[in-house]
Amino acid sequence: MTMRMTQAMTCATFATAVDTALVGDADRRTLGLAARHARSCGRCAGIWPEVERAIETLDAVGARTEVLVIEADLTAARQRLRVGFEQIGQPPVRFSSWRSPVGEIFFGMSDRGLCDVTFGVRRDSDYRRRLAQRAPEVWRDDTALNEIRSEFAAYFAGRTRTFSVPTDLRGVTPFAGRVLRLAHAVPFGQAISYGSLARRLGQPRAGRAVGNALGRNPVPIVIPCHRVVRAGGQLGGYVGGAAVKRALLDLEGYRAS
Repeated sequence: MTMRMTQAMTCATFATAVDTALVGDADRRTLGLAARHARSCGRCAGIWPEVERAIETLDAVGARTEVLVIEADLTAARQRLRVGFEQIGQPPVRFSSWRSPVGEIFFGMSDRGLCDVTFGVRRDSDYRRRLAQRAPEVWRDDTALNEIRSEFAAYFAGRTRTFSVPTDLRGVTPFAGRVLRLAHAVPFGQAISYGSLARRLGQPRAGRAVGNALGRNPVPIVIPCHRVVRAGGQLGGYVGGAAVKRALLDLEGYRAS
């Protein structure tokens, strides 16, 4: 059964359409919508010629019977497209999960490092859909993420206070990147207010903007945005919820109001 899309495409649905086309399961209408999206999107336009060449490769090998040759051609086509997606900032993502003392935590890893930490997701399929919003390929790979699971286990067991895994923050704005770097520097067991962090930025009136940036932290705990609290020591918001934030601060020995 072929895939049919009837609405205008986003970059995410464009990536899905391309992936579907590569297994020969996209109809002409879907490919037409993808071509139209590529013409109007500066990010995706650069890889559309490679998509067309890959589809031509599929058509060319369709009549062959040499299975190994066909697989080799498809592998080469997918690899070229993977490089193209990486060039426009949409690299493949591998993921895994770990049951922590604060609930199930899912991790996403790109070619550059940890790019996502998410609380509150129960099923692989739900997390896969989340990552598919920004990645052309998503697959579970527990072996590749074994190190990050080990580091999280050590953190929750009190055996380590820092993380060595590299992070990939390509998806955040320059302002958010500055906020996250300052949050990353807050020591274990301590906390700073949103206003104090804004002053460190040199923008003393940007406390609300600081809070918004921390609310979009893609890798909480590794970048410890839970150490940023309201003036007076009250918790404030957190991507994983107030209970998780309090549990993390309690683990580190900081007692919030």
